[in-house]
Amino acid sequence: MNAGDRAVLALRKANQSQDDLIARSLWLAKAVDHVVADRAVLVGGAAVNLHTGSYRPTDIDMCAYLDQSDRNALVGLGLRHTQGDHFAYEFDDGEVWLVEFPDTQVDGDISTIHLSPDDRLFVISRDSLIVDRILQATDQTGVTFDEAVRLCVAVYQEADWEWVGNEIGSRDLVEPGLEIEEVYNRVLDEVRSLTGR
Repeated sequence: MNAGDRAVLALRKANQSQDDLIARSLWLAKAVDHVVADRAVLVGGAAVNLHTGSYRPTDIDMCAYLDQSDRNALVGLGLRHTQGDHFAYEFDDGEVWLVEFPDTQVDGDISTIHLSPDDRLFVISRDSLIVDRILQATDQTGVTFDEAVRLCVAVYQEADWEWVGNEIGSRDLVEPGLEIEEVYNRVLDEVRSLTGR
C-alpha cells in the first residue's frame, strides 16, 4: 500500500470517528502526514486535546516543511488550499476542519503515538507542550492562559516539572521581555488553586 492509499484509509477512519473528536483529529493529522514528504508533527491545541483527553474545537496545527508538491498532494487528498500553508477539509458529515502548518520545525521534544499497528503519529511531547503553551500565554490573553492552565491541570501528576521549570528559566534568560517565568508562576498558582495542591 502506498502513502496515498494509506492517507485515504486514514481519512476514512477520521470520517468514521465523528463521535470521538480527538480520534478524528488524530486520523486527519495522520492522513496529512502520509502525503507530506517531511515528517509532520502534531502541535498546538489538537496536541493539548490529546494530552488532556478532552476536546475543544481547534485547528489541526502541524509542523513540517511544505513545498509545492506537498501542497498539491494535500489538495489531491481532498483538502482545500486556503492560503499559504493553510488548508481546510470537509468531512462527510459537513464539518469543516482547518489544517495549518505554522512552522517547519517543532520547538521541543517529540513523542510517538500508535493509532494502529501500522500507523504512528509524531506529537510534541507533553513537557515541551507545557513550555509551548506557557510561551503562548505570554500574549496576556485569557484564552491562551486558560489553555495553559487546562493542560497543566490535566497532566499535573505525570509532568516532569523540574525539566519544565529549567526550560522556562532558560528561555526567560534569553528573552526576559516575554516575562515567561512570571506567566509560568501565574499558571502554576492557578493550577494549585484548582487542584488543591
